[in-house]
Amino acid sequence: MTDSPRFPATLHAWVQSVLGPLDRVRDASHDRDGSRVWRVTGETGDHYVKVAPKAILYSRETRAYREAVPYLGYGNAPILRASSAELLALILSAVDGQPMEQEESPARRRTAHRQAGLLLRRLHDAVRSHPGQSAVAEDTVAGLEKHIVDAGDLLSAAEADTLRYLVSALPHCGPLPGGWRHGDFWERNLLWNGRRCALIDFERSEPGPLVSDFVKLATSLWPDHPELRTALFQGYGRALSTTEERALTAFAAADAASALAYGPRAGDPLVTARGRSTVDRLVQEGRL
Repeated sequence: MTDSPRFPATLHAWVQSVLGPLDRVRDASHDRDGSRVWRVTGETGDHYVKVAPKAILYSRETRAYREAVPYLGYGNAPILRASSAELLALILSAVDGQPMEQEESPARRRTAHRQAGLLLRRLHDAVRSHPGQSAVAEDTVAGLEKHIVDAGDLLSAAEADTLRYLVSALPHCGPLPGGWRHGDFWERNLLWNGRRCALIDFERSEPGPLVSDFVKLATSLWPDHPELRTALFQGYGRALSTTEERALTAFAAADAASALAYGPRAGDPLVTARGRSTVDRLVQEGRL
């Protein structure tokens, strides 16, 4: 049985060769361009099938599941059951929970963020160092201009200059603590079942400066919920250094331009809104 006409026959055949006959296939894609995810049910239970929109995202995610995700511990992330480079597809075990933002209890949400901080620290510690951090800083600075152009009228000339100024500080921050980054760490990719947190979606995961993993929470959540920042760093086990705080502002400025370029193109109003609010705050205060 299937209620997802988008599930290709070749993909269906491969999944069945791994999991056996499927009883049900449900479309679980995000409401944005390029998202192709299905929840499948069969004799071995529920799994997710994910097709990456690009080969580089498939490579990053499969590498993360093999080299870094096991450090999170059983039940704290999906398990990679199988992958196909030909189809750019992964079969992942299902983990219990809903996006963390749906938790209505302030106390339980703080608990969830403490657990999220602990999981992020485990992921970061999976690789102890990253010698190519200067390249990450250089790429961030170099990519800013393209994002500013792509954002078009969503950025004024004065706002673009503010972002350029803030991002220009990044190469001067010196060596930053490095390790394995999640790459898309915010409540959308944190599942919570009321007791336990799980981390998902590793397609942007790769080694790099660790502070960059805090950008999305710093721009989307912490301004209105500083108690959740406190809870997360309690779980993480250390605060950011002064240099990392400076780098966080620089990475956030670059992310804002990227969000304003990508959000409208992908039809993702949440991303666009995050970019807009970050620009407003940086222009007004010059920091996060």
